[in-house]
Amino acid sequence: MSLHLQTNFPGGNACAIDVQQAPDRDIIYFAADPRGHTDALWFYFRVDECSERPVEVILTNLDTCHGGQSEHWQRVRPVIRQAGATWERLPGARVETLDDGRHQAAWTVVPRYGSFECALCYPYGLGDLEIARAACGRYWHLAPIGVTSSGQPLPRLSNIGSAKQTPGLYLVARQQAAETPGSWVLDGLLRRAATGLDPTDLLIWTTPFADPDAALTAAQTSPLLPAAIHQAWTIPPHRHETRVIQSDLDRWAQRAKPTLVVDFHAPEPTEAGGAYFTLPHCERPTPSLAAAHNAIDAIAPALPNALLHTRPTRQPNPPLAGEINATLDAYVWDHFEIPTLLLNIPYTTSHHTLFTRQEYQRLGATLLQGICAHLQVPLAG
Repeated sequence: MSLHLQTNFPGGNACAIDVQQAPDRDIIYFAADPRGHTDALWFYFRVDECSERPVEVILTNLDTCHGGQSEHWQRVRPVIRQAGATWERLPGARVETLDDGRHQAAWTVVPRYGSFECALCYPYGLGDLEIARAACGRYWHLAPIGVTSSGQPLPRLSNIGSAKQTPGLYLVARQQAAETPGSWVLDGLLRRAATGLDPTDLLIWTTPFADPDAALTAAQTSPLLPAAIHQAWTIPPHRHETRVIQSDLDRWAQRAKPTLVVDFHAPEPTEAGGAYFTLPHCERPTPSLAAAHNAIDAIAPALPNALLHTRPTRQPNPPLAGEINATLDAYVWDHFEIPTLLLNIPYTTSHHTLFTRQEYQRLGATLLQGICAHLQVPLAG
């Protein structure tokens, strides 16, 4: 019996698949499919018809993956789910250099059943969001605020509360669709709010999938048509999804006092120093940098040290031409004069702490605690 690899499900991604057999193991070579974009990184596949032999999964062409830096890929620990079990981390990668200088990363799976799933990090899709909503009772309300470029609904969650002087918090995740760590942190925040936050004290709206098309098709981000969503916050916007969220931000600002926006991201896959905030570009107005600094200084002490980078605030790299004023933080400041905090969450580890789904959720819960303390909003429990 020969094993085979499947990607025909939401979030599935792998290409250039080559299955081989060695005397003592089966070997799967694969690449991350860029799906029409310049970057490739995300992978998620299911292996069926396994025998009891070990299966070696080998990600090829590391140098062309997002982040590159092949010498650090031993830090990357994908997740697997055996049939009927929960997700668990694999050991670190074995990084191999081929004779012609190419690099690849290898992990070994010992199948306990006839199949297993493997992904770069814990997947998070619409089904996971529904699980979180169900766990929160009637606290979170789902509404379609528009459609994507392909005509699919773009969802938004909100707690109900609309007094004009109520502080407003807006949350955005998955502008780059492969960055599932941000979804799990947002998941923890949503659950924590439902246990102790009165909506009349803080109005929260969130677009948990800013790029649902790319999340469904498992691209690192959508193809540049003409720009990725996180670089499309112009007037007029370069992407329809951006227009939809801009309109929703305007509605949010009419129903509460705009106070803070948080944008969830993930850094390069080899980043292992913990979560950190990225400041606006230094070319942006000085008050916007000061406002972001003040919010971070007030919120960061609530986050667990084991999950936070020793340098929790960073200045971004020099921007590409035309990008300075085309980001979410620039749009929010120019329209509402409030800060946007861009939180980067690693794919694998923070210092010596391995990120599990529970640790991601803990980071989200403590983030809400820090935000509530900063805004002087009561949070029970």
